[in-house]
Amino acid sequence: MKKMILAFFMIATASILQAKNLEIYESPTCMCCDYWAAYMKKKGYSVNVHKTDDFLKIKDQYGVKNEYQSCHTGIIEGYVIEGHVPESAIAWLLENKPKDVIGISAPGMPQGSPGMEQGYNEKYPVILMKKDGSYEIYGYFLGDQKL
Repeated sequence: MKKMILAFFMIATASILQAKNLEIYESPTCMCCDYWAAYMKKKGYSVNVHKTDDFLKIKDQYGVKNEYQSCHTGIIEGYVIEGHVPESAIAWLLENKPKDVIGISAPGMPQGSPGMEQGYNEKYPVILMKKDGSYEIYGYFLGDQKL
């Protein structure tokens, strides 16, 4: 029994310590992207930022439609994270791993979303981008809180 308990704790500890690696592609001049990257680091993610003038290519490569786009694109565990998506929505995505979804997006640059805290908070949608090009509303947020 002790061996089983020890094995359980070793596996649990290894999964907790495993870094969540997030690759971010952004314009070299966008500061709000850097603020979102810092937000994700604070939430425990290992973040690697790629500042490039070709950041739009990654959106095309992963099939992010124009209407779902924002100022930066993250890639984690094969999923696209488009824009200023709250960490709780990303955690849900990584935990549930929906098979018909390419990723999750906060389209545009909603005021008050993580990295866009500039004066006021607007209610904004976070959407699941589906492989067939359609989308589904994951939820509405104010700041980084789901409503």
